[in-house]
Amino acid sequence: MKKILFGTTALVAAGLVTSAHAAEKIKLGVSGYMWQEVGVADSRTGQTTVNLVSNTEVHFKGSTTLDNGLEIGADIQLEGNSQAGDQIDESYAWISSKTWGKLQLGTENGVGDLITTHAPAVGPMGIDGSNATYWMTNTGSSAPTSIDASESGDNEKITYISPKLGGMFQAGVSYTPSTDAEDGKGPSANTALHNVVEGTLLLDTDIAGFGVRSSVSALHGSNQGANNMNSYSAGLSVSYAGFTVGGGYGRKINKGAATDGSAYNLGVAYATGPYGVSLGYHVGTANGANGDAGREDGFLATELAMSYKISDGVDFKSGVSYVQFEQDTETTPLNPGGAGYENDGWIWINGIYLSF
Repeated sequence: MKKILFGTTALVAAGLVTSAHAAEKIKLGVSGYMWQEVGVADSRTGQTTVNLVSNTEVHFKGSTTLDNGLEIGADIQLEGNSQAGDQIDESYAWISSKTWGKLQLGTENGVGDLITTHAPAVGPMGIDGSNATYWMTNTGSSAPTSIDASESGDNEKITYISPKLGGMFQAGVSYTPSTDAEDGKGPSANTALHNVVEGTLLLDTDIAGFGVRSSVSALHGSNQGANNMNSYSAGLSVSYAGFTVGGGYGRKINKGAATDGSAYNLGVAYATGPYGVSLGYHVGTANGANGDAGREDGFLATELAMSYKISDGVDFKSGVSYVQFEQDTETTPLNPGGAGYENDGWIWINGIYLSF
């Protein structure tokens, strides 16, 4: 896959240097989002607490079309909240064509995250990759909160995504030199994954009035002096008459390391007019730091949620969730009330979500 990606990059570069000129200079526009949440968490370790959570990003985007038909642009995403010195979330350039697809270069998530399928959800916490740790303390669990094969994160990478083939299929591949090279700071010697290659095949179509979306992804990364990483995921969702049912499964193979584990999630959602409701369930398990036989880290999350579109770019969401974290001192993972080092409880979140 890496050879294919480099070959595609070379072809695009050749297209750019063959007397291509832009009709006009790139002009950046402003977009982004903001969400403000208030919630109550009743957990084993933190008792009952009220918390406020916010997240804001301002995006600067622009593009121009060359006279050979290629479109080239930039996407720079500025954090509106302090991120421990990382004020730029993602920044990348892209080149696209209706004929051969889109090529991205810079700090952006890979295809194991961008074009995958998992349980549907409309709530504030979410099910796949939920933000449960904003509200409840993780007492040491390394179990996966997402099924995605996306260990490359938003580090510097090259990504190619094909156009939709036959009106239903799409493929993508990403290459990340190092998972410790975000924002051009250079690769780490030993503490990060290197030469990370990930690929995804997506089916997105309508069959007899049913919307069908399915994806399969795989990732491999090498780690100098430590365990290599292999991740796999698959997901399927089917929609009809406002209903969507879906889920997915992911597996991380890290040769016995603490993060070696798996996860799955299931969900159902319904939308009509400005209203939406969803119910989701996620379970993840991993070896944990101790790696004891028969003992695992665990993560469980459920969410019953609703959403309401107040106007264009203004949404209200509310959700009630049960969450559990468990470290591998417990012989039975996800065992409420057991002797393991765990935290569990209920969370109620309400929020306003703005996009501009």
